[in-house]
Amino acid sequence: MAYSEWKQHIIEVPSGFVSLTFNEKGIYRLGLSRELNISEFCPAVGKEKLPWPDLADEIQGYFKGREIKGDYPIIWDGYSAWTLKVLQLTRLIPYGETVSYKRLAVMAGVPKGARAVGQALHRNRTPLLIPCHRVVGQRGCLVGFGQGLEWKRELLDLERSAQGADL
Repeated sequence: MAYSEWKQHIIEVPSGFVSLTFNEKGIYRLGLSRELNISEFCPAVGKEKLPWPDLADEIQGYFKGREIKGDYPIIWDGYSAWTLKVLQLTRLIPYGETVSYKRLAVMAGVPKGARAVGQALHRNRTPLLIPCHRVVGQRGCLVGFGQGLEWKRELLDLERSAQGADL
């Protein structure tokens, strides 16, 4: 797909910025950054109007301790069947809860596939919408998150605070 078909919308949140790359079919990428970075992926950056009116409010609400409840369209193109399976299962992890890579591998039907789950999650282009930050190491340790472990810790802490429970 040509660059000109992509649009980008940037949302300021308390700890940085969320950038959304999308087209009329759905959301292709959601990025988290501490500083405002203009993506090379989408050179014609602007504050393009989102076709999903509630999405920006839901993302800002997430950073205030509220769950993202909308089922926004994600562009699944380019994922292998395995990655797609893992990402679909990851979408089912409830807000405020975590599962281990090993448990997710069992759920995917490959009990010894924890590393393969990690590789699939590393390909996730839309964290928050596919909450891969909720997947943790076997003993609850924070490992692996494409946006960085600092973001993973922050997202889990937000959800923990909102739930009033330890994750």
